[in-house]
Amino acid sequence: MPSDADGRWMTRALVALTAVSLAAMALAVSAPDRALLVALQYVAYTLPGVLLVRAAAGPGAGWLAPLTFGPFIGFGASCLSLLALWTLGARSGWLLVVPPLLVMPLVPLARRARQRWPFPTTVHGDLRAIALVLFLVPAIAGPPLAHVGQQLDAGKAYRAYFTADYVWRRAVVAELAKGDMLPVNPFFTNDPLHYYWLPHLYSAVAYRTGGDLDHLLLMNSLVTNVAFVGFLYGFARLLTARPWAAAAGVVTAIAATSFEGTYALWQYWHEGAPLSLVRYLNIDAVSRWMLQGMPIDGLARVLFYQPHHATGYGLGFLGVLAVTTRQRRFDPLAFAVGGTLLGLSLLMSSFAGLMFTTVAALWEAASVLRAGAWWRASVHFAAAALPLALAAALVTALHYVDTGGSVISVGPNRVAFHRVLESTVLSFGPIIPIALLASWALWGARDARGLMFAALAITCVVYYFYVDIRDHQDVYVGWRVGHLWFIAMAALAAHAWTWLAEQSPGPLRTGIGLMLGGCALVALPTTVIDIYNTQDVYNWAQGPGFTWTLVLSPDEQDALQWIRRNTAPNAVFQLDALQRGVQGWAYLPAFAERRMSVGLPISMVPIYKYQQGVQGIGWIFDTATASSAHDLARKAGIDYLYIGSPERRRHPGAEARFDAAPEYFELAFRNAEASIYRVRR
Repeated sequence: MPSDADGRWMTRALVALTAVSLAAMALAVSAPDRALLVALQYVAYTLPGVLLVRAAAGPGAGWLAPLTFGPFIGFGASCLSLLALWTLGARSGWLLVVPPLLVMPLVPLARRARQRWPFPTTVHGDLRAIALVLFLVPAIAGPPLAHVGQQLDAGKAYRAYFTADYVWRRAVVAELAKGDMLPVNPFFTNDPLHYYWLPHLYSAVAYRTGGDLDHLLLMNSLVTNVAFVGFLYGFARLLTARPWAAAAGVVTAIAATSFEGTYALWQYWHEGAPLSLVRYLNIDAVSRWMLQGMPIDGLARVLFYQPHHATGYGLGFLGVLAVTTRQRRFDPLAFAVGGTLLGLSLLMSSFAGLMFTTVAALWEAASVLRAGAWWRASVHFAAAALPLALAAALVTALHYVDTGGSVISVGPNRVAFHRVLESTVLSFGPIIPIALLASWALWGARDARGLMFAALAITCVVYYFYVDIRDHQDVYVGWRVGHLWFIAMAALAAHAWTWLAEQSPGPLRTGIGLMLGGCALVALPTTVIDIYNTQDVYNWAQGPGFTWTLVLSPDEQDALQWIRRNTAPNAVFQLDALQRGVQGWAYLPAFAERRMSVGLPISMVPIYKYQQGVQGIGWIFDTATASSAHDLARKAGIDYLYIGSPERRRHPGAEARFDAAPEYFELAFRNAEASIYRVRR
């Protein structure tokens, strides 16, 4: 047994190693001044939540609950305050610090919430354990984020497919930074932005102060990842008093959740193919590619490129916990707090927020049915419904959802039902036996906390098989279901490891431990391959409809920079979005930071109006006369036409036609890669 002095030395060494690794990652993804600014802004925005949780938990709980549960609460509340100021017309740099100050008056009120919920109490070993799990951030997300936008000899490289969410974030933040309220849809003229954009407004405020957009977004991912992994540890500690078990649960939930990597390696070995072919696979979607089943993304991908979902997930789980772990049977305040947190989740990650609300409602409905307390239920419903209704009204007012068609469809999802057994085993891997063991242990102990996970499991199953988001190839819900269940597994796995450690030594305990450990090892290849593939910007091979890496050549970068420097922020550009396809769907909004008359965004639903629009707008490049092309461009509200390599391949005569008609199209810029024409008025 190590002495106390040895234990303190080990803790300090681990904390120092993690701190240095995070600092090195910050410098790898961002310039020092931008890294410091983003870190300080995030601390300012999250501080109110840390103080709120500390006030509610009481000083006796220590630092663990405030630092793991507080950041997302503070960030959500500060973003709501920022939205209010933004709506009133504020656009100055003081928005970096003032919104959190408006939340601070709530801190004294939080003391009234003491003894309402069980918070994890800080114990010896927590600091070492949380330093260990935070090391996952640079270990897993460090290599991919450090290679986003890497400058190669051939140009600036963005790993395609895996960075689709990242490129979309660039487009959204660039548009929000222009200051319009409501923000404009950069893919459809005279249309508001139909997307849950509130979590990105914080980054847009920082971008208005200047600096490189890549540096800003990557550093924002880093600080959000730290908060997310910290939340997972705090959540796991709710189900175990052992810090090592909580750390093991978090590691399991992030790094060992899928057999898809091992399955792909086995398939290639069995067929005599080179194992290196896994470089050309979306490895965490093998269940989709090889089995045509539902793909489930692991939590590593949240760390790669989805800080907005991470924030929504944290708020949603905290909202569910506020309802399901309350200490008092009748407690309208607990439901008001839970409803507020669920409403914030709805604003940050709308579909996930809807799922979390379903979990809380299902749990409370079962509780009411058991007790027959209908009056209590009506009061609780009113307390939670008010903030949720306000959040839903705000979602409507912000035009998150396009009213041009139905977004959610209810009914059997054909992809979810296809080869469901094989797909489930591959996608969830060791999570299945660990979840069964934890559920059996909770049931055997008559632990009521297991009912929350039962409500989550029922919700996930129903949504997985019978709810779908249109125009996402029937797979969108699978991503959200997987993330929610893997987050739950951080706590369930922690409980399973604790239960196993507390059993008397014997063959059964040893056998179960070896079986679970073996399953976790078999799942590791998926995460390792995913980390490698996501950072591999040297893979320029052709994927299914796109090349694996999008490379912006030096000439392209010059053209895009010319646009940013020489055209108005609200200028409308057009290229052939249909020809660009999946590879360049966000090319102009993300990299030139300019709007399009109509684009083909894979992230927007319903997609029909965009598909219809790009088919018609393509005639500008194909019409026989410059005059008719000019008429089409004017009617579409286009200020500039962009002709790059894809347009040149599909419309070889377009440039000559426009050059011959300077009275209609003025050549504003040309190099070896692109020509830009101003549409004369």
